[in-house]
Amino acid sequence: MQASWFSRQGRERTRNSDAVAVGQHDQHLLAVLVDGAEKGPRGAELARHWADVALQALAEASARSPAAVLARLRQEQAKLRHSFLRDIASYCMVSLDPETLSAQVWHCGDCRVGLRLQTETRWLTTPHILAQQPGLPPPCSSEEQDRHEQQLTRCLNAKRFRSPDYHIFSLQQGQALLLSTDGYWQEHLEAGTPRHCLRDDASLLTLPVGSGPLAHIDQASDTDNLRHFQHA
Repeated sequence: MQASWFSRQGRERTRNSDAVAVGQHDQHLLAVLVDGAEKGPRGAELARHWADVALQALAEASARSPAAVLARLRQEQAKLRHSFLRDIASYCMVSLDPETLSAQVWHCGDCRVGLRLQTETRWLTTPHILAQQPGLPPPCSSEEQDRHEQQLTRCLNAKRFRSPDYHIFSLQQGQALLLSTDGYWQEHLEAGTPRHCLRDDASLLTLPVGSGPLAHIDQASDTDNLRHFQHA
């Protein structure tokens, strides 16, 4: 199985505001996927910036301890006010140990991490969206349902630090780790909309589990939004 990156601008978007950074450090495979919102003026730039600095935070945190990673993310978030005061984004991050096949996962917003084995996909994370809030009354219309699915309950922003959820998962040889923006998992996979008809930007990073060092990533993107560092 080959590592791959798919990313496409949505029909209702002025540019592709998704970005991903992938690297290796101490034999660990690291990846950060970011979905910048168009509500602010520099969503695409925020996505690329956060993918880079979050990957560096993963590489620098001692043994990628959750507390150390969280502290580094908090430091980087505090700097966003200087350049991204009105921008928001969702993101997910993974650190995969190729020897133990243990994966550390962080996520904030509506990006998701999942597993694929042959044709079956299993999502490991739950998105921070209004539709997932417990006790929420059923939507009265398809328009209201759409709003519930699009409204974030947690996101990256310059005004307030929101901690990402953190999980550890045990993986198996032959599986593929998936990092997906909502345009891909929600609009394409769940709603069944063809990729060329999607309204939102849609991106999917596929990483094979237990296949050794990652030397190459196949790309199918309409913009330059993949950063691949051989050593983070």
